[in-house]
Amino acid sequence: MFDLRLNTVDSYAAARLSSANGHALLLYSAINRFNGARRAAAVERIKSLLLGHARRLLNLAAIPSGQVRGRHYAGIKCVGLDQICGSLGRTGDFDHDFHPLDDRLRDRWVGVAMARSQDIPLPPVSLVQVGGCYFVEDGHHRISVARAWGEAFIEAEVTVWDVNGPLPWEKQPAPRSVMQPA
Repeated sequence: MFDLRLNTVDSYAAARLSSANGHALLLYSAINRFNGARRAAAVERIKSLLLGHARRLLNLAAIPSGQVRGRHYAGIKCVGLDQICGSLGRTGDFDHDFHPLDDRLRDRWVGVAMARSQDIPLPPVSLVQVGGCYFVEDGHHRISVARAWGEAFIEAEVTVWDVNGPLPWEKQPAPRSVMQPA
């Protein structure tokens, strides 16, 4: 006689094994993408050293508080990843392309990558807009993962800062005096 319970248990075990294998593949893929992003950061660093110009994230904290005239909430928007050029407090963790600069960022990065690959909804990132540039308050890893996936836009909750005067990164260096031949 055929035992229905054994068939049910075997189906359950097969489903769990299939699920475990799927999870392992997603984890492996996410770790590989993180490692690829770290390699890209290393290549960018070498290029910056060779070309003599660092391409770091702009630091929103460099704006003196007296220069900010006002702030207002702009709502939830779809923002181009190429418009995000700075950070509030994490400029040393990611490069200008949001490649992670340190292996200590791996666990969180891989967790976000796994969530995205499983279509688990993630909250919008929090951005501050100053002129045409956006700065990340919250969501650095989500932006890094989105860029690694080749996405062009991300959902963001945006606050706009109205700023007086030139921004610290727009200031031109003082002209060098040129020595005249004697």
